[in-house]
Amino acid sequence: MARNLLENIFESKNTLNDSYPRYRGVKTFDLQRKHLLYGRIDKQGDAIYLDDSNLKQIVGSGGETHLAIDFVAAAFSDMRKNIRSAANKGVISKDSLYASDLRAHKSWTGGDLENRYDAYLNNLYTTFVDSYLSIDRRADKIKNFKDFTREFVKFMLRSAHLFPLTRTGFLTSAHCSTFVSGLMVEISSEAHGLEQENRIYEYIKDRNFTFFVNEVKKFGFMVDKNAPWRIVFNVASGMEDKNNNEELKGAQLYMDRFATSFDNVFQTYYRKAYLDEHVNLRNKLYSLYNSFYIQFSTYETLEYIKCVKHEQTYDLNVISTRKDREIPGTPAFESESEEQEYWLKIILKLRLAETSRTHTSQDLAFHIKEAVKRSRLFEYEAGLNYINELTKAHTVTNFLTKGRYWYGLSDQEYRQRKEEAMKIANNPSIVDYSITGTKNIK
Repeated sequence: MARNLLENIFESKNTLNDSYPRYRGVKTFDLQRKHLLYGRIDKQGDAIYLDDSNLKQIVGSGGETHLAIDFVAAAFSDMRKNIRSAANKGVISKDSLYASDLRAHKSWTGGDLENRYDAYLNNLYTTFVDSYLSIDRRADKIKNFKDFTREFVKFMLRSAHLFPLTRTGFLTSAHCSTFVSGLMVEISSEAHGLEQENRIYEYIKDRNFTFFVNEVKKFGFMVDKNAPWRIVFNVASGMEDKNNNEELKGAQLYMDRFATSFDNVFQTYYRKAYLDEHVNLRNKLYSLYNSFYIQFSTYETLEYIKCVKHEQTYDLNVISTRKDREIPGTPAFESESEEQEYWLKIILKLRLAETSRTHTSQDLAFHIKEAVKRSRLFEYEAGLNYINELTKAHTVTNFLTKGRYWYGLSDQEYRQRKEEAMKIANNPSIVDYSITGTKNIK
């Protein structure tokens, strides 16, 4: 039955793709087939997140507050005016699914990274406490922050390829909202899913659809064929005119107003997630430990004492004692370098697991040594760079649908990695690393 369902979904998607109208000179956005990570990775294939200081408000429905990147907001505002004017002049029909008074129903506000990431981690934390720690008295192994981190990471390593812990992994996973980029706006409150397929056809057959597709292009947007009520800002639109020294058009016209362009937008408006991974992971785990401490400030120890009953026999008595856990905020490291190397090791382990990078214990020891060595010889960022370069391209076979906005992989390499991922998925192994310091690495 599952196979038939998958086949039906596949055929349904193919039918939609084949029947979707093509317009000369108009690019189409395809979130499912091509552009899953659009706005979430840069040209180097690094996971990125938006600096939210660059957000501006756009007109929303029902008095709701909606936000998009400043140049996207400017383009959306001008487009609204143009479409309203066309409707008032009778150029387009007002009896249409595409409202003449264009308003945002979904935007960056629905994909706020920090809120979504925190909610996601809180769900994982709940499972950790309610399920994982309840087995074999694991909760009583936690006496301080380091113990909590050890147990939580061990818990996460078991399924990190499906539920990443790092923000880098979260950004490139299916758990992260596509609206996190600040480049997408939905102009209708339509639902998503296979059951909405007929609704998609109603939109693409709408009397104003051809006008809408061509109109949004003028302002740097593309229509998503899987949800024709979603428009996505194409940061590359207008580049051909710019390269030919012609008048700025499309996205380049609006980006230029904010002193940016296709060439530098990801450097100026976004930040590489891996560069902040140490601070991010440390702060998130400190926050979770604080929640854990508030709920469970003590742990139980058991002491077994022999009590002589007769000359050659005895009873074994068990004495239970409650002890206080270490208060959150208590210094856990002797020096900054010790802390940095501690987190380097954890980030490396998590990223290898999140990307299903096959490795032996010897491989792990080598990579830890190399990351720490680079951190010591150059600067801490060098260690993070090493981990990022080692792991970033491998998320493709676990979280993504193959697409154009990709990691620069050839088809052959993509197929090889897909086969490797399927082998791992069909023969899963439970990863259970110890987490220790790295002070003795030479």
